[in-house]
Amino acid sequence: MFKTETHLHTAEVSRCGKLRAFQMVRAYKEAGYSTLFITDHFQKNTLDALGDIPWAEKVSIFLSGYYSAKYEGDRLGVTVLPGAEVCFDGDPNHYLLFGLTKEFLLANEDLHTYGIEKMREAAHKSGILVVQAHPNRDGACVPVPDKVDGFEVYNSNPRHDDRSDQSFMIAAAHGLPMTGGSDAHRTEDIGGSGVLTEERIESAAQLIGLLRAGRCEVIQ
Repeated sequence: MFKTETHLHTAEVSRCGKLRAFQMVRAYKEAGYSTLFITDHFQKNTLDALGDIPWAEKVSIFLSGYYSAKYEGDRLGVTVLPGAEVCFDGDPNHYLLFGLTKEFLLANEDLHTYGIEKMREAAHKSGILVVQAHPNRDGACVPVPDKVDGFEVYNSNPRHDDRSDQSFMIAAAHGLPMTGGSDAHRTEDIGGSGVLTEERIESAAQLIGLLRAGRCEVIQ
């Protein structure tokens, strides 16, 4: 079985991240993971902190954690793929994107202002899967199973109450694909969750297909 991390942050981009991308890749390699999705925060405060620069430059900076991680992953034999954790003003929820590309970000300026319905519509046109991250976290997030393609039913970040049982029950009731993620920001977060598959994940399309087919086991 192959281990894939679906939720991690780098210090290059996520302001809450404590480890640089190359450190994440090395730690996950040691933890036995074959594939990593870099899901840095894509939200107003992250982008505003970059200043008044062209959108294309902001996109490149946002992807810098992914590029750095991919460089180290190629060196160590770890597959590294781009993703994002998107938040909107006025919405307490967080949404993971799998299948993200630079072209998609360039074509959707101000993606972080769209709201979930508009973002999901744009994502589907580009083959991107939208998964609600930690749908019941701390009782502050609001599950929206009718507006997403899947649920992160287990999030092992130790600094929050994930309420995984509730997320699992809602996902099962709605027949949603289920993921798990470590939501890694620090050394102690690494390798707490993810998904197990019989085949090594080499692309987002491959992961999406396995999730939809129910062929991913959540690591708990």
